[in-house]
Amino acid sequence: MPSLDTPTHAPSPTRLTPRPPGRPTSPVRRDGPRAWARDPLLDLLRAVGTVAVVVAHWTMPEVSWDGADLTVVNVLGTGPGWLVTWVVQVIPLMFFVAGAATLGQLRRRPETWSRFMAVRLRRLVPPVAVFVGTWVVLRALLPVLGVPGPAVDVAARIAPQMLWYLGVYVVLLAASPALGRWYDRTGVAGVAAIGAAAVGVDVLRFGADVPHVGAVNLFLVWAFAYTLGFAYTDGRLAWSARRCAAVAAAGLVGLALAVTVGPYPRSMVGMPGDTLTNMGPPTLCLVALALVQVFGALAVRTRLEALARTTTVARAVGWLSARSMTVYLWHLTAMFVVVGVVTVGAAVDLPAGWSTSWWISRPAWFVACAVVLLVLVRTFERFERTGTGTGARTTSGARAQRAGSGMP
Repeated sequence: MPSLDTPTHAPSPTRLTPRPPGRPTSPVRRDGPRAWARDPLLDLLRAVGTVAVVVAHWTMPEVSWDGADLTVVNVLGTGPGWLVTWVVQVIPLMFFVAGAATLGQLRRRPETWSRFMAVRLRRLVPPVAVFVGTWVVLRALLPVLGVPGPAVDVAARIAPQMLWYLGVYVVLLAASPALGRWYDRTGVAGVAAIGAAAVGVDVLRFGADVPHVGAVNLFLVWAFAYTLGFAYTDGRLAWSARRCAAVAAAGLVGLALAVTVGPYPRSMVGMPGDTLTNMGPPTLCLVALALVQVFGALAVRTRLEALARTTTVARAVGWLSARSMTVYLWHLTAMFVVVGVVTVGAAVDLPAGWSTSWWISRPAWFVACAVVLLVLVRTFERFERTGTGTGARTTSGARAQRAGSGMP
């Protein structure tokens, strides 16, 4: 999902702002055909994150229809679903990738703030506007065509919910120059300070019973993952595999302690009816999860990069990177089509989560959703190209721009 230029990893890039006196300066990276290289790790992590988001949402629904009411149960809120969320909740990882790509852009091509935002919003707005406009039309048209109103209401209410990520992403984009200056002054210590501030917010929220302060973490938690991406692009996370694994393990231990000793729910996604979630607003559990995901990936970076360079994986990652926004926006709609055909059209309820029939039906379920999604992608991918100015033809430069997206 959205910083749409080539992701880069340069050990010694040009600084956004001059270093304070007394600090050594890094050699300046000159722009040129080989000055900034594609980073296969970021490409792969973005693709994995996109797939994880899709799989998570397609795993969730347990639906029944009695002819008048559509009942939807979140499978991940039952049984071992909470543990699955520790794997498929990849938003911290996606903000890490977005931050890494954004810092590379800021240093590669310095721009005014207004120009920086205008370019990125121009790429972001067309596919989102088409998605929203299409759903406005569907909301009015489907009942006229005979689709039951309650089913349309549920789908129309859920479909736009994923847009929250784009809202947070735009806020982080707007703050990127300031975050970049903060990072240049403080380095990794500044990134850690943002994470510590997020933890402090939770201490006030739960320890001192100041509930409304939690809203601050709508920025701080995601800014922590985002600026971890800054440190990666800057080369300051080029640690040994053992050190990265130790940080990931510490994050996992912290996460386990938070949900067993602390007040936090076990699920890393919000569940209907929950009075407390780890997502709204995000809690220190997401800070810990960011450490697990980012440093877990860095601990096996060499293997992941080798995998990303294999022909089959590189082609799959390239295809998905060029369409990541479209896949993200339309994957729930694809699922709604399948749910509607099965439950409303064929009057067959989806099986209870974790039951034998649920497991047996999973391959067919995922294939059906994937087929519908592919049709939707082929229909709407042109609007993802609109903001890059490439039209129907895709140049290598435009592919690189879209591949730099931080979108899940």
